[in-house]
Amino acid sequence: MPLAARAAAWAVLLRRGPPAIPCAASRGFRRLGTSRPLLRKEVPDPRWAPWPGGEQRASKLEQLASLDGPIQELHDEVVEYTAAVVRGTDEVRFGRKYMGMVEMPEYLSSAIEALVAPADKRTLRHDYLRLVDAQRSTGDITPRGKGKGNAARQQRREDKEAALATSRATLREETRVARMPRALPGERVEMVVPGERPRPESLARPGSFLRPHTVEYGPGETAAYVGAFAQGTYGALFNVLYETAGRLPGFAPRSVLDFGAGPGTALWAAQEAWDGAVCHYTGIDVSEAMIECAERLVASLPPERAPQNATFLRYLAPKQPGIKADLVVAAFALSELPSDAARQTTVETLWGYTADTLVLIDRGTPHAAQMVSDARDHLLQRAAPQDGAGRPAGIHTVAPIPSDRPDPTKNTPVWLHFSQRAQRARHTMRIKHSKSNVEDTSYSYVVMRRGPRPTPPSQRDGSFRKTREELALEAYAWPRIIMPPMKRKGHVVTDVCTAAGQIERWTFTRKQGKQSYRDARKACWGDLFPHTPATVVHRPYFKPQEPAPPSPADKKNKTKRRRSTSLDEDEDDD
Repeated sequence: MPLAARAAAWAVLLRRGPPAIPCAASRGFRRLGTSRPLLRKEVPDPRWAPWPGGEQRASKLEQLASLDGPIQELHDEVVEYTAAVVRGTDEVRFGRKYMGMVEMPEYLSSAIEALVAPADKRTLRHDYLRLVDAQRSTGDITPRGKGKGNAARQQRREDKEAALATSRATLREETRVARMPRALPGERVEMVVPGERPRPESLARPGSFLRPHTVEYGPGETAAYVGAFAQGTYGALFNVLYETAGRLPGFAPRSVLDFGAGPGTALWAAQEAWDGAVCHYTGIDVSEAMIECAERLVASLPPERAPQNATFLRYLAPKQPGIKADLVVAAFALSELPSDAARQTTVETLWGYTADTLVLIDRGTPHAAQMVSDARDHLLQRAAPQDGAGRPAGIHTVAPIPSDRPDPTKNTPVWLHFSQRAQRARHTMRIKHSKSNVEDTSYSYVVMRRGPRPTPPSQRDGSFRKTREELALEAYAWPRIIMPPMKRKGHVVTDVCTAAGQIERWTFTRKQGKQSYRDARKACWGDLFPHTPATVVHRPYFKPQEPAPPSPADKKNKTKRRRSTSLDEDEDDD
């Protein structure tokens, strides 16, 4: 660019205003901005007659037009110099699972509000409290040894030593006799056994304690569930299915089987995650009222989101022709089954109907997480034979555990669960008597797929950036963050589940590297994290260690300290 042209361009840029042209405000000219707000030109408007002195104005406009080229070049140089630097790596962006907020589509929210509006407010509130009581009655069940409190530590110690002196019934009777206080008139006394949680109190019937139970869904319970829990369920489902769509680039299910369909929440999330790719949908739910509600909501879907064929059944036989689907989903249904045997049979049946991928989702409680983990282990043990390396040949785990080994959180105080925030609609806030328009739903899940576990290629084609398929293959070996990272000054501490089937505590420091430290500070709960840490430490309660016996030197030192203490006491007495 010539020096004179560059100087003129800088003069126009620094002026930041229209050039001084006579009759700028006349009706014969209109102001037109260029594609960038660097120069305002005045050009003749053919709708008005030319004013006197048009030749002079035309020459001025030609001079200004000659500056457009230098200004364009200068603008490109400035944009190239001040362009935003894309931080992070492709691997970190590919492994991101965190979603700040999930909002249900407007057409679904409007359809649900129209469905809930005719219901009586008091009845709707009472049915909602009954559903909450049913969830709390089973959600508060904590498997033995789970948790971080003193009671959980005592339980793990008792299980490890296997030295229980009395049975649970004897302990309960002794506690009742020894510590049962006398109830005053009008008071209620609840016995609490050491190591056990007290039974929760009912919200629908204050004054009564809850026992594990479920609720049969009639028209009232269906309206309460759709109005109060649909947003949270949709948020968890959308997070899992969106992650599955990202992890499996070539997978777009055309048929979906939804066990425990409810109002069809899995269909909504699948259509949003795969952009309306689902053509055939089969929903299984035992409640006739819930099926009617799902049919109404499916009929309200827009044409680009509605499946070509939607079928609803009340029961699913072990071998039923014509139902095999590319994607099988069981969302928040395993915890509703009565026994472990029923859950194992159901999981085997669902895997028989799975043509490609099976997704199991349930609540984020320790009990529900153990059910999902047991279902995964059961499929890995019985669904496929073992290959030469001892790995399942016909099935593999996609998420959340980055291996086909047993769940590393078993017999530990933690459990694999995650959380997703969803936006509440107005009708949900009214039913829950809440002033907050957001809610967090904790969930546990597993994604299983047919076929052997993929392995990343050993050599690449030499391109600078990796393709999505290459990242998808490498992601099978990346560790997953199973707890919220602890961000401290100068370092970040994360607990991860590795491909070796272990739980480790990784530390990333500022001295280790700018990129890994920055990505560690931006990492979130549930993300796949491919960086190498500065230090690796095994969690103490994941790797139990017996206390070392005292050595003879320690005994001598302890005896010396006792003697010195006694001598000091004698001197004080004198």
